Amino acid sequence: MIEGWLIDAEYVTINDRAVLRLWCKDRETFIAYDRNFKPYFYVLGVDEEIIQKAIVSTKKEVISPESYEKVQIGFLGKKISAFKIYAKHPQHVPKLREYFSQFGDVREADIPFAYRYLIDKDLACLDGIRIEGKEVRGTLRSYEIESVERISREIPDLKIFAFDCEMLSTFGMPDPERDPIIVLAMKWGDSEKEEAILHGGEREILQGFVEKLKQVDPDVIVGYNQDAFDWPYIRRRAEKLKVPLNLGRDGSPISFKGGRPKIAGRLNVDLYDIALRITDVKVKKLENIAEFLGAKVDIEDIEAKDINKYWQSDKEKVLAHAKRDVIHTYIIAKELLPMHYELARLIRLPLDDVTRMGRGRQVDWLLLSEARKLGEIAPNAREAPMESYEGAFVIEPERGLHENVAELDFASMYPSIMIAYNVSPDTITNGNDCYTAPEVGYKFRKQPDGFFRRILRMLIEKRREIKREMTELSESDPRFKLLDIKQQTLKILTNSLYGYMGWSGARWYCKECAEATTAWGRHFIKTSAKIAEELGFKVLYGDTDSIFVSKPGKSLNELKEEVDRLISEISNKLPVQIELDELFKTIFFVEKKRYAGLTADGKILVRGLEVRRGDWCELAKRAQRGVIEIILKEKNPQKALDYIREIVRSIKEGKVKLEDYVIYKGLTKKPSKYESVQAHVKAVKKAEEIGIVYPVGSKVGFVIVKGAGNIGDRAYPIDMIEQFDGENLKIRLRSGEEIKKIDKDYYIEHQIIPAVLRILERFGFSEASIKGSAQTSLEAFF
Repeated sequence: MIEGWLIDAEYVTINDRAVLRLWCKDRETFIAYDRNFKPYFYVLGVDEEIIQKAIVSTKKEVISPESYEKVQIGFLGKKISAFKIYAKHPQHVPKLREYFSQFGDVREADIPFAYRYLIDKDLACLDGIRIEGKEVRGTLRSYEIESVERISREIPDLKIFAFDCEMLSTFGMPDPERDPIIVLAMKWGDSEKEEAILHGGEREILQGFVEKLKQVDPDVIVGYNQDAFDWPYIRRRAEKLKVPLNLGRDGSPISFKGGRPKIAGRLNVDLYDIALRITDVKVKKLENIAEFLGAKVDIEDIEAKDINKYWQSDKEKVLAHAKRDVIHTYIIAKELLPMHYELARLIRLPLDDVTRMGRGRQVDWLLLSEARKLGEIAPNAREAPMESYEGAFVIEPERGLHENVAELDFASMYPSIMIAYNVSPDTITNGNDCYTAPEVGYKFRKQPDGFFRRILRMLIEKRREIKREMTELSESDPRFKLLDIKQQTLKILTNSLYGYMGWSGARWYCKECAEATTAWGRHFIKTSAKIAEELGFKVLYGDTDSIFVSKPGKSLNELKEEVDRLISEISNKLPVQIELDELFKTIFFVEKKRYAGLTADGKILVRGLEVRRGDWCELAKRAQRGVIEIILKEKNPQKALDYIREIVRSIKEGKVKLEDYVIYKGLTKKPSKYESVQAHVKAVKKAEEIGIVYPVGSKVGFVIVKGAGNIGDRAYPIDMIEQFDGENLKIRLRSGEEIKKIDKDYYIEHQIIPAVLRILERFGFSEASIKGSAQTSLEAFF
């Protein structure tokens, strides 16, 4: 018997048969092979004769089912008949699926073979595994599986290896066909002894990288946008220099499947995939994510575009730049990966696959696992477009600045509704003993529990158990942080289930369920607002799962006492937990989902305003931040207006740095694939004309200059700018002696004014006020 942790699952083909290969770890890495598991799927609604005669001919072979059996299986709470079709090899499944789709309903044929194994065997990556079997010869310690089971273990201590490359490009973005790798930085531990920076000859750099990675023998390899950029670049340069990239734990070379790198026995995680889901940071540059996480390293840095210049004159600056980037990468991994370790355990799949999935897909895999436990067959993923339905109820926000305000939050409102009213695809009914959703009229049976109710209760109970454990520990106890990560992960999946029901790609898509849940949500908000008004509160704003209330003449402490009574009244009438989320000294609302407030403990919270978006220049964001702070802290909108007038004056007088004019926008596809050519795409095309290439996924920084044409015609990437004369607003382009002038009117009219006007107009100011041609009475502010 062997015990350890399951790290990864895949299959290899041996003698034309698919053999499961499990990468495991105890004191060292070992492999376990299972030769007895067969690929299979289900077919509904066909005669047995069709199964018996099924043959698919391809250029290479003739494919037919290896065997089949008739089974009874659950579907939405009912028992149905189906044929379970076994294939000889996983690669035969798509062809058989296509064939049987002509005659009946094919189910679960899209589940990858290794995932199918994890679900059926009740195994989970990054959890414990116990194997009964015999040891066999192999490159690493290897076993043939006779039986296998999951055992509960804490997350293993995974060894992380971060890397970052710098390339020498004489002009624009580096090209792997011509531009060498000049620096490769690595970090695999917390101390300086556990980092290295390779530079010098490119062949030696690549060879040193391979050697160091094998020596460290990491479980997880991380980078930032390495799947789209670093790995393909390294591969191409290694091919040119004939350097083998045998990075797999079994000595195999790195491979690319579906454009994604795969390294046998190691988990390759692109932190950029995780960063894309951090909505609080719009410009997803490495240093921005590090700063958001409180992990920015104070090392003097240079711009990536200046690497060539400094490589010739001051190599130490380039090495410091590479060191800073790899430290950021390593720290971000240490901060963000633990939650994804827990996600991998919950939904069973390998960590690198989990980090690439959106929330909907993660929920899908969780439901597939739970359906298997219940003996339920899964629906196929939906291919139709998403259907619209009425969303949350909004109480329009009150204009002006408000003092002493409480925000009340309905904790997990939608999951609570789904549990309270048994909302699930398998509980929809026309019967009498049921819950009826307000407004929409959909009915859901009260008993027995539906599929979603059972899963939500399971998730919530697990979270309660963890939170109970946390109360017995101090926050300084290392176990407290681990438990906190677990409960946060459970909360994310719990709250994702409602959105999943209306997601177009969901297997268990159910418009009726999603529509009924939002209808009950609207009912909860309206009822809560009515109760608040009956108790003398003023409801300033309400949306989805929160309401903002005040009580004239009450201090913050007095308001808190009054709110406790309001919470009690609402809780007695509605089956949902409501809690005080925040107390604000001052707050103003711009429109729904857009507001800013100064909390009781002195923090400024901003929701939905441009200061949090990436498609505004730094000067516009700074202007808006300044306006917000002045209004909230000094309660002086007139001073905020004067502050903006001063910024406008500084632009006109040429007192603004070039970097403050730069607008960043993500390049999400090749420039040729855009239907409407946006400004940043036109900027990219200008750069391409002189040899600067931006890979898909990069952030394009550009400025707007004066001239003829639309904004795109006047957008130039900062990588094309050689010099900037701030006083005269002139830029010199790298393409010859061409000189352009920053369009100050564009930045005033389309960046600064729009960024602050939405706020200032709530206090009676207009665009003319900002430009200095109108005044407003201070009575409009309160």
